[in-house]
Amino acid sequence: MSKILKKYKARIFGEIYTVVSDEDDGFVLEVVQKVDQMMKELAAKPSMMGDAKKTAVLIALKATEELLSLQKNIDQEKIHSEKIMMLLDNENEVIL
Repeated sequence: MSKILKKYKARIFGEIYTVVSDEDDGFVLEVVQKVDQMMKELAAKPSMMGDAKKTAVLIALKATEELLSLQKNIDQEKIHSEKIMMLLDNENEVIL
């Protein structure tokens, strides 16, 4: 069963955007608030003053870096879990 898409109006970095998502309201709000916070924090740096496009690109790079890092960690944890499961399976075979 597919989720229902909903439209939200979101203010990010002083601009209004329409966000379309099938996620729950709380999650969408959390994402919007996080992006707005990141934009404001980066834009407050003197080197970024007045350059919204550059700020947005740098935020996208930072978010992508975090995502890829998390995916790498998940992949490593899966490999680690598979090794543990193999060891446990081998132990069970020895015991039986």
